[in-house]
Amino acid sequence: MDVNGEAPQSGSPGQVWLDALPPGMARAAADALARLPTAAAAAGDALPEVVAAWTLAAPETAARLLEAWLASVDDAGQLHPPCPIACQWAERIAAVLPDRQSFVARVLPALARLAERQFDGYDAAGTGLPQWPAPAAALFPGEFAPGRFTVDLAVLLANEAAAFGRLAAGQTGFDRALDEAEGERRELDGWLADDLWDEESSAFHRRDAGRASVPDDSPCGLFPLVWEGRTDAMVEGLRPRAATANYAAWPLRARALFFALLLRTPHKSVVARLRQTPLPATAAPAEQAAWTVLTLGAEALRAPHVHGMPRLARWVDAHGRGLARGLAAAALALVVALLGWWILQREKPLAIGTGELERQARQACAEGKHDRAAARYRQAARRGDATYFRYRLAGEWMHLGHAAEAEAAYRAMLAEAPDTPNARMNLALAVLRQGRRAEARELYAALAEEPGAAAHPELAARARLAVELLDRQLALDRE
Repeated sequence: MDVNGEAPQSGSPGQVWLDALPPGMARAAADALARLPTAAAAAGDALPEVVAAWTLAAPETAARLLEAWLASVDDAGQLHPPCPIACQWAERIAAVLPDRQSFVARVLPALARLAERQFDGYDAAGTGLPQWPAPAAALFPGEFAPGRFTVDLAVLLANEAAAFGRLAAGQTGFDRALDEAEGERRELDGWLADDLWDEESSAFHRRDAGRASVPDDSPCGLFPLVWEGRTDAMVEGLRPRAATANYAAWPLRARALFFALLLRTPHKSVVARLRQTPLPATAAPAEQAAWTVLTLGAEALRAPHVHGMPRLARWVDAHGRGLARGLAAAALALVVALLGWWILQREKPLAIGTGELERQARQACAEGKHDRAAARYRQAARRGDATYFRYRLAGEWMHLGHAAEAEAAYRAMLAEAPDTPNARMNLALAVLRQGRRAEARELYAALAEEPGAAAHPELAARARLAVELLDRQLALDRE
């Protein structure tokens, strides 16, 4: 549809895009385009996703929406709605506009102001690590915490700086902005590659103020799949997680932007999994329309490659992956039947057992590398005695200063096995380290005074001593 909601004329970008789709998909796309906002005010908070959708269907409309969005930059260098992706969208729009030079000339001054100030807006503390300023601005509000650094923002800003550099290359009057963008890109790429990527755990880390970094198992840790500086090792480590991620639980903006960014990457299996995840019924009309256009646009991008193929070839193209998997499974079964069990055992890849994981964890703990020890115990808990290794993992969290996480782990263990004195003792210590002295005193007292305490005299004595010391401290606090 054009900006007036009318059907695209023959030969227009929208009509060509629709014609590239099968009839059923084309009807769904036309309906979504009719509902897709054509004004920034109508798009509201869904403006970044709407711009991405119009870039696929009608780049002229996307260009107008992006220019309206850039006009919203405030004195602090923040867009409204806030989302560090404007330079990347501008580069994509410029690549498909007939008059690229005119569009770039119009938006480059605003992008330059944004490039000069955007990073500072996310680095208020001056540490060099950008942080989301508030839950409402974060892609994943549930992962937000004051002082927390997550790699999703670093990836977006690094890509923003790189996109601006390409747009402004060879243009006059933007030397300062280019220098700022290049410096930010180098700094962020260095943090991501050298400090936040851990090869052993195949994961990116997050940092919390005053705490050691820990592997980021949240959706934030998958965003480096769209980072321009990603390596093959990073992709190999992240792709298994991306293949099993629960995208239905992602916020709609994060899901839509991740999907749109993935279209320019080789991660086609991840794109396919995202396409299969339906939106919730609570999605706003603009969000629903943008998602439909993006997912059908992904199909349109590949349609020219199969348009001239015979029907049988198209069927193979559509079902080739499943067919290949079936043939591979059949071939494997035949090989096993013909060559015997001993060949299967010989070819089976070796896996590190829980005993070796525990040995590595204990060694890392002895060397003071508690984050690495925690990662090993986490792996062991998934394979062996979950209760024991969760107990050891909680101990590493205590070493790392994550008393709240350790407390939650001890409480979960005690809910399953209440008569575990060591876990009860450590729970009291975790509570105490969080400054809750009165609560810790009650936990120590309960352990020391229960009838079964005689079975563990050493722990009971330590608990009684802790009660005595806490009574003194509480008395001093009252004085």
